[in-house]
Amino acid sequence: MRKAAQIAGAAAVAALLLSGCGSSSEGGEESKPSQSADGAAEPASGIDGAWQSKSADGTVTLAIIGDSATLSAGKTACQGKVQDMGTTMLALKCSDGDDTRSMGNVEQTGDKLTVSWKNGPTEEFTKAQGKVEIPKPDLPTGAN
Repeated sequence: MRKAAQIAGAAAVAALLLSGCGSSSEGGEESKPSQSADGAAEPASGIDGAWQSKSADGTVTLAIIGDSATLSAGKTACQGKVQDMGTTMLALKCSDGDDTRSMGNVEQTGDKLTVSWKNGPTEEFTKAQGKVEIPKPDLPTGAN
């Protein structure tokens, strides 16, 4: 049941992201990190959006909204946080316990997002345009 809730949460974040919720800055102002309730700086929103990459698992989809991130790769669904640790990092927990994409260093160059995963590959994502299909991973028996 817990895994089903995690996957449902990841899907909800991705759906919110893909529904077009968000704002753009006006007057040419650059977006700046906001302050959380505890005073810590939240990551800049320049990486917000849906990103896609191709891998041996097929299409890898990464959705980022503020400091929340979800990732879908093959049958693996992950969710977690975007953290500023002097550099932008993704800290994710995957529903199947896979840690290949659990911690990654993020670098953005133009319309490309490169994630160097601690326990896995370095992947280059491109900003997804239009509607993005989030694959539904297989749930364990009884988790529906």
